[in-house]
Formats: sequence, structure tokens, C-alpha cells
Amino acid sequence: MAGVIFGTFGMKILSKISLLAVGFAVCASAAVDQCKPIGWATRSGRTSTPFEVTGGGNATPITVTTLADLQKYAKDSSPRVIYIDGTLGSGWNGKSGDRVDITGSNKTIIGLRPGTELKAVVYIKKASNIILRNIVIKGPGSNADQAWDNFNIENAQNIWVDHCEFWDGQDGNADVVKGADNVTFTWCKFGYTRKSNHNLSNLIASSDDEPASVGKLNITFMFNWWVAANQRKPRCRYGNVHVINNLYTGNSSITAGTAVLGVSAGVQCHVRTEKNVFIDENDPIYNGNNTDGSGGNEVIDNIFTNCSGNTKGQGTSFTPPYDYSFALPANQVEAAVKANAGATLASPTACDESTPASSSSVTPASSSSVEKLAEKAYQAEKGSINGGVVENSNVGFNGEGYVNFDKGGDFTIPVKVDVAGLYKFDIDFSNGSGEERVLAISAGESKAEFGFEATVSWTTWGTASVNLDLVAGENTVKFATVDGKDGPNIDQFDVTLMEKDSSGTLAVPMISGGALQESSCDVSIYGVDGKVVRNLKNVPQSLLRDVGELSRGLRGGVYLVRTTAPGANKQFFMVAK
Repeated sequence: MAGVIFGTFGMKILSKISLLAVGFAVCASAAVDQCKPIGWATRSGRTSTPFEVTGGGNATPITVTTLADLQKYAKDSSPRVIYIDGTLGSGWNGKSGDRVDITGSNKTIIGLRPGTELKAVVYIKKASNIILRNIVIKGPGSNADQAWDNFNIENAQNIWVDHCEFWDGQDGNADVVKGADNVTFTWCKFGYTRKSNHNLSNLIASSDDEPASVGKLNITFMFNWWVAANQRKPRCRYGNVHVINNLYTGNSSITAGTAVLGVSAGVQCHVRTEKNVFIDENDPIYNGNNTDGSGGNEVIDNIFTNCSGNTKGQGTSFTPPYDYSFALPANQVEAAVKANAGATLASPTACDESTPASSSSVTPASSSSVEKLAEKAYQAEKGSINGGVVENSNVGFNGEGYVNFDKGGDFTIPVKVDVAGLYKFDIDFSNGSGEERVLAISAGESKAEFGFEATVSWTTWGTASVNLDLVAGENTVKFATVDGKDGPNIDQFDVTLMEKDSSGTLAVPMISGGALQESSCDVSIYGVDGKVVRNLKNVPQSLLRDVGELSRGLRGGVYLVRTTAPGANKQFFMVAK
């Protein structure tokens, strides 16, 4: 039987799922990208006031095949959605050659195919509400002659740069300067392929004396990959810069013999460096540019692997005024970024494929009371406990107590049902640890991992709804901690039949309005440890279009999906959040 599990945390919806890969399954539709801009680009100035980044909005797309046409539409005053078809431009060197100035507001500019290349620098100046996606810009190689950057944003606002690549910039790869504000980079690559002492990637503000930038330069870098860059990853002044869920990888054949510096806060710049991964980097956190102490770099929950030099922060940062609850734990960042960063979108409309979030109901307990939830049929303390204890000190439970796990602990409890099928487990729990705690929940061959988010306190009880398939008769249901880590406290649960299984194999739920297609696949989903977390048989094409159905209930993280059909085998990555 194939195990299918889904759930809602009693304080908020857990399972906002996005399919981020651009590999193609045998019977899958186009891959789905994160469709909405995030971070500072979605705010007005340094405030919590929302700004809707729409680019050209619903304007009829224009496909350009020449650099002249691209420049014409990028400068005009009309909202535009511009598709770039083919490689445009003849290159540049120093401060001469091909350059595209985006000076008209309300523009969406997207590469028509994966790897669409511009042989021209791009400057956004005195414009707002711009989306740039799926484009590669490769410079002629770095030098110290103050040549053009590959990409530059100057005195422009509300810019979203997504799934782009910037390589071998002469002065820099992608700079934000001179009063620019509210910029987000997502799923981009910044890197160098040639050795130089000027492989400097991302400069925020061009000098310590830049009055136009005071209180501005608010920038988010999320899900990006810096590849073998010497410095400026980024190096900032003035701004509030959020550097989260990015990957940094060094390469000594490119950077050896030169100073290698990572995230650097300078004059009046405050950086929040959070949940990133640094591999083979020297001085991944560099505080030497904070010369007058007016800047700061708060370093939170990062992973440093084979790094030398400083990894500690200095001073304070800021609290971002936007939601980023979908951020990955640092240990899932490397796989996600490697799988998805870069100009990899299959088409300009890849993002138009719907990406439904889980929308189950929530059942919170009061955050200020210890009122009991209704008593349920199965009391955790009645199970067979191995590693853990029954406690009754945290009020609000039902029965005689609740199970408090030791690290590596578990308990089993018999559950008897009359018919085989998909059953909903409504589980009452508390988790006052302040962070997610994961349990592996299983019944026979049906097994999955589920993350119980933090509740307000250990006396605040929430309900997680988890579906698991059971056989007719008695099932041994097991709740176990994962990877030697602690778990939540479990009080009780009820079991309700959701779907009968008359064939002996769990029926795959269909999406709303879906119909069984003749074309179908067998699907296996693997965790980053290589273990199978889910097997599905005869999955119809319509189900693979629905990310929520394919991925529901998976613990947040990166998964490899393998599809098998007669004569073909394909695989792609999926990220559950």
C-alpha cells in the first residue's frame, strides 16, 4: 500500500507547496515556478506598506528578435510584457558596445526559453515596477578599469529579478546603487569562470558618500547561488539587506591567491544573513568594511562547510516587514538552489501554471487558556512507549496524561478499523520549543514524516490532521522521533475513514474536476537521504498537474520525483514548504 499523509497545524497552515523544478516528467505538465514576488520588492520604501509588483501586468506579450526592438519597448511609456526570442546583442567591452536601458516603468521582460542570453549589459534607471526573468548575461571577464557591470539598478524602485544568471562581469555582476530601492533577487546565479583578482559580484551603493541612497537600497537576496566569486556577495552600504536561503560555493582554481570575502556590511548598512549555506568559502562573513561601526550584520542559523576565516556577525540588523515563513531550513538550501537556480524556466508562462496551497481547516487551541480540547478515542499514554515518558504536568490534556518523547523515542498504539482505506488522524499536541519538531508516523508500509510547528507554550494544545492508509483489522500505528531529535508532546487522536479501498491498493485522490487519463505513470518520491518516502501507482496526468495533491503532507524540504512509464523514465526535483 502506498502511504499518503497530509496535515494542518493547529495554529497555521503548514503545507504551502511549490513545484520549483524545470525537469519534465513523462506525463507531467510544464514545471511550476514560484509565481509571486517576495521580499523588499513587495514593499514601499522601508515600510510595511505593500506594493504589488506586476511588471507589464496583463498586457499582450510582444516577442522581440532584435536588440533594437527590445530597447524600443524597454524605454517607452506603456506597460509591456516582452519575450526575448534568441540570443540578442553583439557584446561589449569596457564602456562601449551593446547596452539595454530600461527606463520605462511597468515592464516584464522574460527569456522565451531556458538559457536565453543577452550579449548586452542591462541598466534599469529611473523606472519602477519591473520584472526581469529567465535571462543569462555573460560579461567579457572582470577587470579593475571601472567598466560596465553586467546589470545595474540605479534610482529605480520595486524591481524583481528572478531566475537570471550573471557571469564574468567586468566591474561587477549585478549592482544596486544611487537611490535604488525595494529590490528582490530570487533563484539567480552570480559567478565567475575565469581567474582574476577583480571577480567582484554585487555592490550595493557605489561609495561611502552617496546621499541619494540614505534610507534606501532595501534588498532581498533569496534562493540565489554565488559561484566562485571573490568578493561582494553582497557588499553593501546604507540599505537594509536580507540575505536568506542562498548558496555560496568556492573554487580555488578561480579564487586562489586573491582575497575572498563574503557577505559584507559597510557604512549604514544592516544585513540579516539567515539560513544560508557556505561551502569552501574564505571569510564568508566579512566585517572589515564596517569602518565607522554604523553598519551591522546579524548572522542567523547558517551552515559553514569547509570554510576558513570569520563566520561571526557584528552589530544588529532589522526585522523584515514582509512574510518569509516559507523559507527553508538551512540544511535543505543546497539541494533546492542547485536544482532550481538560474535561467531554467521552460517558457515565459511556466509561472502561470497554478500552484495551489493546502487549504485545510485549522483547529487552534486558545493561546491564552489551558481549556481542554474534546476527548478523543485514542490516548497516547495508553500506548507502548519506548524512549519517552507519560507526564501530566502541563495542563490542558485529556485522559491520564500525554507522551513526552526522549530523543530517539517512539510509542506504538493499536488501531482497529473495519475496512481498508485512507483515514484521517486528528492529533492533539503541544510544542513549546519555539521551533518545528518532526515525527515519523507509520502504519505498516505506510509511512511519512510530519512537522509539528511550535505552539505558544507547552500548555497550548493544537490539532494536526494527518491522513494515513490502514488495512482492515488491527494496525500498529507508530509515532517516532527523527534523526535523534526531540518531538512534540502527543496527547490523543481520533481516526475517521476518508476513502474506502476496495481494490486492496489505496486509490490515488483526484484533483477537483480531474478525470482519469489513459496516460499514467508510476511515481516514486525520494528524500535527500535517498530513501523512498512515497510510492504511487498508475498516477494520471491530471494529478501530476496538481502540486498540492502530489506533494501534500510531505515534510518541508527537497525531494527527487521519479516517474516511470512504458519506454521512458524521467525525474525532477520538488520542494515542499
